[in-house]
Amino acid sequence: MHALNKMNSIVRYGNQWRAPRLEGTGINVPDRPYLFYICRHPGESQDAISSALCVNKSSVTRRLSYLEKEGYVTRKSDESDRRVLLVYPTEKAMALLPVLQEMSREWNAIITAGFSEEEIATFSELITRAFTNARQKAKEITE
Repeated sequence: MHALNKMNSIVRYGNQWRAPRLEGTGINVPDRPYLFYICRHPGESQDAISSALCVNKSSVTRRLSYLEKEGYVTRKSDESDRRVLLVYPTEKAMALLPVLQEMSREWNAIITAGFSEEEIATFSELITRAFTNARQKAKEITE
Protein backbone atom coordinates (compact mmCIF):
# COMPACT_ATOMS: atom_id res chain seq x y z
CA MET A 1 0.00 0.00 0.00
CA HIS A 2 1.30 3.45 -0.95
CA ALA A 3 2.22 5.80 1.91
CA LEU A 4 -0.59 8.26 1.10
CA ASN A 5 -3.15 5.45 1.14
CA LYS A 6 -1.78 4.47 4.53
CA MET A 7 -2.24 8.05 5.76
CA ASN A 8 -5.87 7.96 4.59
CA SER A 9 -6.30 4.64 6.39
CA ILE A 10 -4.87 6.10 9.61
CA VAL A 11 -7.53 8.82 9.43
CA ARG A 12 -10.30 6.27 8.85
CA TYR A 13 -9.04 4.02 11.68
CA GLY A 14 -8.91 7.06 13.94
CA ASN A 15 -12.51 7.89 13.09
CA GLN A 16 -13.54 4.32 13.90
CA TRP A 17 -11.70 4.57 17.22
CA ARG A 18 -13.28 7.95 18.08
CA ALA A 19 -16.90 7.10 17.20
CA PRO A 20 -17.72 5.00 20.29
CA ARG A 21 -15.93 7.51 22.52
CA LEU A 22 -18.18 10.29 21.26
CA GLU A 23 -21.39 8.40 21.94
CA GLY A 24 -23.64 10.28 24.29
CA THR A 25 -21.98 13.66 23.63
CA GLY A 26 -24.37 14.72 20.87
CA ILE A 27 -21.52 15.14 18.41
CA ASN A 28 -20.26 12.88 15.67
CA VAL A 29 -16.77 12.23 14.34
CA PRO A 30 -17.13 14.86 11.54
CA ASP A 31 -18.01 17.52 14.15
CA ARG A 32 -14.70 17.20 15.97
CA PRO A 33 -12.57 19.45 13.72
CA TYR A 34 -15.30 22.09 13.71
CA LEU A 35 -15.43 22.22 17.49
CA PHE A 36 -11.64 22.34 17.79
CA TYR A 37 -11.45 25.22 15.33
CA ILE A 38 -14.41 27.18 16.70
CA CYS A 39 -13.23 26.85 20.31
CA ARG A 40 -9.77 28.09 19.30
CA HIS A 41 -11.10 30.82 16.96
CA PRO A 42 -14.35 32.17 18.40
CA GLY A 43 -16.11 34.70 16.21
CA GLU A 44 -14.76 33.42 12.90
CA SER A 45 -17.00 33.54 9.86
CA GLN A 46 -18.45 30.45 8.25
CA ASP A 47 -16.29 31.23 5.19
CA ALA A 48 -13.14 31.31 7.33
CA ILE A 49 -14.11 27.96 8.87
CA SER A 50 -14.69 26.54 5.40
CA SER A 51 -11.26 27.68 4.28
CA ALA A 52 -9.45 26.57 7.44
CA LEU A 53 -10.97 23.08 7.40
CA CYS A 54 -10.81 22.68 3.60
CA VAL A 55 -14.54 21.90 3.48
CA ASN A 56 -17.08 23.32 1.04
CA LYS A 57 -19.39 26.03 2.32
CA SER A 58 -22.58 23.96 2.10
CA SER A 59 -21.01 21.23 4.27
CA VAL A 60 -19.97 23.85 6.82
CA THR A 61 -23.49 25.24 6.89
CA ARG A 62 -24.97 21.77 7.48
CA ARG A 63 -22.51 20.86 10.25
CA LEU A 64 -22.93 24.23 11.98
CA SER A 65 -26.73 23.94 11.81
CA TYR A 66 -26.45 20.57 13.53
CA LEU A 67 -23.99 21.86 16.16
CA GLU A 68 -26.21 24.87 16.81
CA LYS A 69 -29.27 22.63 17.23
CA GLU A 70 -27.29 20.49 19.71
CA GLY A 71 -26.23 23.58 21.67
CA TYR A 72 -22.51 23.59 20.83
CA VAL A 73 -22.31 26.79 18.77
CA THR A 74 -24.17 30.02 18.19
CA ARG A 75 -24.15 32.02 14.98
CA LYS A 76 -24.56 35.78 14.89
CA SER A 77 -24.64 38.25 12.03
CA ASP A 78 -21.55 40.40 11.70
CA GLU A 79 -22.45 43.98 12.69
CA SER A 80 -20.45 45.43 9.78
CA ASP A 81 -21.87 43.00 7.17
CA ARG A 82 -25.16 41.32 8.03
CA ARG A 83 -24.63 38.70 5.30
CA VAL A 84 -21.67 37.26 7.23
CA LEU A 85 -22.38 34.80 10.04
CA LEU A 86 -19.87 34.64 12.88
CA VAL A 87 -19.63 31.42 14.87
CA TYR A 88 -19.04 31.18 18.61
CA PRO A 89 -18.61 28.17 20.89
CA THR A 90 -21.08 27.78 23.72
CA GLU A 91 -20.18 26.77 27.27
CA LYS A 92 -21.23 23.25 26.29
CA ALA A 93 -18.59 23.23 23.53
CA MET A 94 -15.91 24.65 25.80
CA ALA A 95 -16.73 21.99 28.41
CA LEU A 96 -16.29 19.25 25.79
CA LEU A 97 -13.00 20.64 24.46
CA PRO A 98 -10.79 18.97 27.13
CA VAL A 99 -12.41 15.62 26.30
CA LEU A 100 -11.66 16.11 22.60
CA GLN A 101 -8.10 17.19 23.38
CA GLU A 102 -7.53 14.08 25.51
CA MET A 103 -8.90 11.90 22.72
CA SER A 104 -6.40 13.50 20.33
CA ARG A 105 -3.53 12.89 22.76
CA GLU A 106 -4.59 9.25 23.14
CA TRP A 107 -4.86 8.68 19.40
CA ASN A 108 -1.49 10.34 18.80
CA ALA A 109 0.05 8.04 21.41
CA ILE A 110 -1.56 5.04 19.74
CA ILE A 111 -0.25 5.84 16.26
CA THR A 112 3.23 6.71 17.50
CA ALA A 113 3.60 3.73 19.84
CA GLY A 114 7.13 2.39 19.62
CA PHE A 115 8.47 5.65 18.15
CA SER A 116 11.43 7.32 19.80
CA GLU A 117 11.08 11.00 20.78
CA GLU A 118 13.24 11.85 17.77
CA GLU A 119 11.02 9.80 15.45
CA ILE A 120 7.91 11.51 16.82
CA ALA A 121 9.49 14.92 16.16
CA THR A 122 10.53 13.89 12.64
CA PHE A 123 7.10 12.39 11.91
CA SER A 124 5.41 15.58 13.12
CA GLU A 125 7.72 17.74 11.02
CA LEU A 126 7.16 15.64 7.88
CA ILE A 127 3.38 15.62 8.32
CA THR A 128 3.44 19.39 8.82
CA ARG A 129 5.49 19.87 5.66
CA ALA A 130 3.14 17.62 3.66
CA PHE A 131 0.16 19.57 5.02
CA THR A 132 1.77 22.88 4.07
CA ASN A 133 2.47 21.63 0.54
CA ALA A 134 -1.10 20.36 0.15
CA ARG A 135 -2.61 23.60 1.46
CA GLN A 136 -0.43 25.69 -0.86
CA LYS A 137 -1.43 23.63 -3.89
CA ALA A 138 -5.12 23.86 -2.95
CA LYS A 139 -4.77 27.63 -2.54
CA GLU A 140 -3.20 27.89 -6.03
CA ILE A 141 -6.06 25.91 -7.54
CA THR A 142 -8.78 28.04 -5.93
CA GLU A 143 -7.20 31.42 -6.74
